[in-house]
Amino acid sequence: AKVKMAGMSKEELMKHVYVRCTECDDFITDKILRLEGKPYHGHCFFCQGCQKPLANTSFVPPTRDRPDVFCVDCYQERFAHRCTICQAQILPEKGQAESKMLVFLEKDYHVGCFKCKDCGCNLREGNAEGNSCFPFQGALLCRPCNQTRVAECTRPD
Repeated sequence: AKVKMAGMSKEELMKHVYVRCTECDDFITDKILRLEGKPYHGHCFFCQGCQKPLANTSFVPPTRDRPDVFCVDCYQERFAHRCTICQAQILPEKGQAESKMLVFLEKDYHVGCFKCKDCGCNLREGNAEGNSCFPFQGALLCRPCNQTRVAECTRPD
C-alpha cells in the first residue's frame, strides 16, 4: 500500500485521508464537526441568523420544516411565541430550558399576563380565588367582571 500511495498526487492522497466540508467543500485537516452525519470545519458551521460560529456554543438544529441552524438567541428572536397581552417574547426563565406559557383560544400568554383586564386577578384555572377566564368582547375577564360587563350591556336605557 505504501508503494501505491507514494505514487499518488497530493489531491489523491488528501481524498484518502481527509473528508470534505459540507459547507465549503475544502478538506478538513483539523477538528471535524458533524451535524446529521455531515462534516464541517469549525469556522464553516455558523448561525444562519447572525453568522457567528457555532462550534463551541449551544445551537438549535435544523428540522424538516426549517433546514437552517441557529444560535439559541437568533432562534428565539425569530421563532419564540409572543404574548398576546404584552407582545413580548415568551422565553425560558434564567436557568430554565423551556418556557412557560398559557394558550387560550389559540392565543399565547405569559403566565403572569393571563389576568382579568378589569380587576387584575389571576385567571389560571384552579387558582385560589377559583377564577377562570370568561372572555367578553375580546377582553379576558374573571366571572364577576364578566357578569358586570354583560349586565351593563343588557341594562335597558
